[in-house]
Amino acid sequence: MVRKHFGLTMSVIAGGVAVAAISVSSAFANHPVLVEGNCNGAGTAPRTAVTPGTCGDYDGDGRVGTAEDTDEADRVFGTINAALGAGTGAAMGSGANQNGSVTIVASGVYPEIVLIGQPVGGFTGGTPTPGNVTLQAAPGVEANIDAVLAGEPGTTPRQGAPGIIVNMPSNRQVVIRNITSRNWTTGIEVIGNSRVAINTSRFENNTNYGIHAIDSSRVAVSNSEVHATGFRLNPATGNFPSDANRPDPGSGIEFEDRSTGTVFNTVVTGSFGAGISDETDADGSPRSSNVCVAQVNVFDNNPNFEGVALRARASSCVRDSDGDFRFKVAKRK
Repeated sequence: MVRKHFGLTMSVIAGGVAVAAISVSSAFANHPVLVEGNCNGAGTAPRTAVTPGTCGDYDGDGRVGTAEDTDEADRVFGTINAALGAGTGAAMGSGANQNGSVTIVASGVYPEIVLIGQPVGGFTGGTPTPGNVTLQAAPGVEANIDAVLAGEPGTTPRQGAPGIIVNMPSNRQVVIRNITSRNWTTGIEVIGNSRVAINTSRFENNTNYGIHAIDSSRVAVSNSEVHATGFRLNPATGNFPSDANRPDPGSGIEFEDRSTGTVFNTVVTGSFGAGISDETDADGSPRSSNVCVAQVNVFDNNPNFEGVALRARASSCVRDSDGDFRFKVAKRK
């Protein structure tokens, strides 16, 4: 059953930053950049000016959010997409330009659709020639990429789009570490030939998928959590699940098309659909060894596994020269 549906319901992305033409010297940036925190949360309005050193103001200049994105070329930004981009205004040339590490250094809520890699139709951001990208939150930092933020324009249409989109060529690598993505249609959508490692991250209350790998992407998920996929109640978008709002399909983690991957030491609970699903054999040519699942905790999904070759005692997954996964079993002491 082919379920791939990357068609989206919005074309203008709130919080995105367009990549501008820049000089050759900054086009291959490969330098680390930082993203400040903020005081965004329930009952607060987005702000750009704060008492210096408060509200996640990491560099102590009294600016957060979009005001931090263009203030100076200090490689400190207020939004994730601006940090991933080339930099605009006074910050021209100081962004990662989709090549390098982006580290969130103070806790905050980021109501923006994050695009990593090459441009995707209908979305803002990306560059035709990206490098390797790491998006991470520093230890102890709560970085919540959330579609819902009271008072922030675009909250309703954002809930009809993915939170994170990765579209990379096969010769590039992406690492997502210590990030939360919630209240989207899909927590993270990995497309094209992308190679992505997702570690210590959380995906909650996304209506269709927590983690979705399609096309020829390769995704390794480890030490992460996916909860309550297909379940969300919001006055603007309605009650999921219900007769009027049925998750499609509401799977925690799903692989489709020619995608491959591993899920290791990860928790998946409370999905409307399958907890972990391997749909890579949907075209009639079985590829059940495309996905390896080992040492996972799955509970209260419907079902817990769908099309997955699970080995309960497997300690790791190794892919052989034929392209099949072989399960390595730890010896009992």
